[in-house]
Amino acid sequence: MLGEILGGPNYIKPSALTPYGYIVDFECILDKEKKPLPHGSQDEDELPSVLWGPDVHESRSALPLGAQRVALEFLDSRAFCKNTTHLKGRSSMKKRHLEILGYRVIQIPHLEWNSMELSTKDAWMEYLRERMFAEVQS
Repeated sequence: MLGEILGGPNYIKPSALTPYGYIVDFECILDKEKKPLPHGSQDEDELPSVLWGPDVHESRSALPLGAQRVALEFLDSRAFCKNTTHLKGRSSMKKRHLEILGYRVIQIPHLEWNSMELSTKDAWMEYLRERMFAEVQS
């Protein structure tokens, strides 16, 4: 579904490894106009020996000016405190670390993804489209 939304499978990287060793479900890169950039044009095989983030210009590969990495995480019930929608520390810490690295993190809770409201492919696609291309609130 993400491939359809972004324009093809080369615009999304599943099980992406970040410099701090986190694995994110999906990674994509959006330019400043929120258009996806292909992963095939980036050198993804080698992790950097230096830290990189929103203000650091040394990275795995230089992103175009204004482009941003997006990490998409699907959260299952183990990511939440029992019988609540409160995130456990590990998931919160992972999100903070990814944001420090310059990612825009989109976390999708299992309760939303598996809700009756999102019971069709079209509903899932619209939900993903809204989350991927939403304006970031500071």
